[in-house]
Amino acid sequence: MQPPKTSEELEEMYPDLEPWQRDELEVWHRGWITKLMTGESTSEEYNAATPPHPDPHHPEEDE
Repeated sequence: MQPPKTSEELEEMYPDLEPWQRDELEVWHRGWITKLMTGESTSEEYNAATPPHPDPHHPEEDE
């Protein structure tokens, strides 16, 4: 698994969010990555999940 994103990388990805919101999104995504890798969840469940903050990089279920 890839290492967590740095604060700088997260700031570049989410310029409109506060640092604590970026951190929460990173934790949320990493949790899903673990669930997907262990077979605990499916990509469909991940795509349908709602991130804790606006995330233009998260796929929408209706795409």
